[in-house]
Amino acid sequence: MFTTALPSTGGKRRDVIAAPLARPFWLGLGGLVVSILTTAHPQNVESAIGATMVIAAGCLPSAIWVLKRLGGLPVFPVCAMTYIWAFGLPLLYEHPIVTQFDPENQLIAAMSVTGFLLLATLVWHQMRLRSPKPRQRCLSLESSTAETVFLAVLAVGIVFTIAVNGWWLGALSEVYSIVRAVMLALEALSCFVLSYRLGSRELEPGQAWIFKILLVGLIVVSLPTLYLVSAISLIGIAILGYVSASGKVPWVSIIVVSLITSFLHAGKSDMRQQYWEEEAEGAIQPWDYPGFFGKWISSSTDMLFGNVPDEDEKGQSIIERTSLMQLLLYEQEVSPDSVPYLWGETYLVVPELLIPRILYPSKPEAHFGTHLLNIHYGFQTAEESEHTTIGFGLLNESFANFGYLGMALLAVTLGVFYGYVERLALSVPLLSLRGLFVVIVACYSFQVEYAAGVWVSALFQSTIALLALSFVLMKVRPLHAGKSITSATRTGVHPPRRELEHA
Repeated sequence: MFTTALPSTGGKRRDVIAAPLARPFWLGLGGLVVSILTTAHPQNVESAIGATMVIAAGCLPSAIWVLKRLGGLPVFPVCAMTYIWAFGLPLLYEHPIVTQFDPENQLIAAMSVTGFLLLATLVWHQMRLRSPKPRQRCLSLESSTAETVFLAVLAVGIVFTIAVNGWWLGALSEVYSIVRAVMLALEALSCFVLSYRLGSRELEPGQAWIFKILLVGLIVVSLPTLYLVSAISLIGIAILGYVSASGKVPWVSIIVVSLITSFLHAGKSDMRQQYWEEEAEGAIQPWDYPGFFGKWISSSTDMLFGNVPDEDEKGQSIIERTSLMQLLLYEQEVSPDSVPYLWGETYLVVPELLIPRILYPSKPEAHFGTHLLNIHYGFQTAEESEHTTIGFGLLNESFANFGYLGMALLAVTLGVFYGYVERLALSVPLLSLRGLFVVIVACYSFQVEYAAGVWVSALFQSTIALLALSFVLMKVRPLHAGKSITSATRTGVHPPRRELEHA
């Protein structure tokens, strides 16, 4: 998408990286390496070697995507990067549970994650080498319609989130899960598309400011749930859209957001104790927001700068919170000798999850697989898993079902799926049905804690929402040569406003 081959002045062809993303990628990678070298404190040599392998394998798809000029949206590269903080960094920063396992086991676990990433990368790369079939026409949105619709979606999303926080939606209890899934999908699409058009300078100044205000508003109203991942996901989607279009990484914004997120994370545990354990304080009304955020700021300040008397009262660090390595280490230690493999039991329920609950009232919950994994390995009882669960993620779920064979099968499956999906958007506009579907997949590519049931059902519901949107607002439009999203961004030159109506 961001690179091209240009002729040299002497008439000989030479490949150059025209993509603005090449420099930010190497700067970001260099910054990660410097940060690790100056702050990491691995427990032993094995953990350091293992972490290095995982981090290198996680960065490899992004390097391939940049250097080989693959084009399209980097869906699998983004997915692979999530394994860095889920499986690599916990080995470098003495995760309290990871350090309890033998160094040899840590190295074996890291090697298995590395092997998974390398196999998935190989399959993905082979899929991406295939050229997509050229298309003459496609379903797509007109640009002015898209901007109006997606700005309206963000406004409705703010009202909907406020209603959820205040427990105003009792009348929708029967269809709440469907409405919520549709709203989340449309919010993600809106954040990406509008950020993309902001980065490509396709938004009018007034629209750009409205988008920024609505995005900040949506992030703020999502915080009273005390799930920071919701706000982080919205920010990540918006950044991905902006960078994909402009080729510029908003470093200042990323640093500011990281500092704010780290600050709020420090007081999150204390806030959850106050608002989750006291029934009367469960609902947060709009007029309660100032007091709520005041308490959160106070809790975070106390945790970071005050005197915390008991070590148990400290919240987990972000690395500890996002780590999945401790689960893989435990699985590999006890399975299959002490705890047998599940042999696909968590996957059998997935087809049932695709049936609407209106037609199948007794269908299992999307988190059935996660509940089963926690109970199977003794982390929770059935009653405890009803209130909160420990996310296993696709990789740990695959090992729990089939061992190392499961990890290999998952690598092939993800490589084929992501490679095929990325190819869908190579020759079509961003606002086409195909382009927006790829955006939806990209939004779920960094949900590292999702098990298969949650991941598939969420993607399926989001796709249904997109199809409904396409039925109402999209029309079949001709594709003009050279006007696809890929060709418009390869050279880093953006066409005038409205020229992208079909591009």
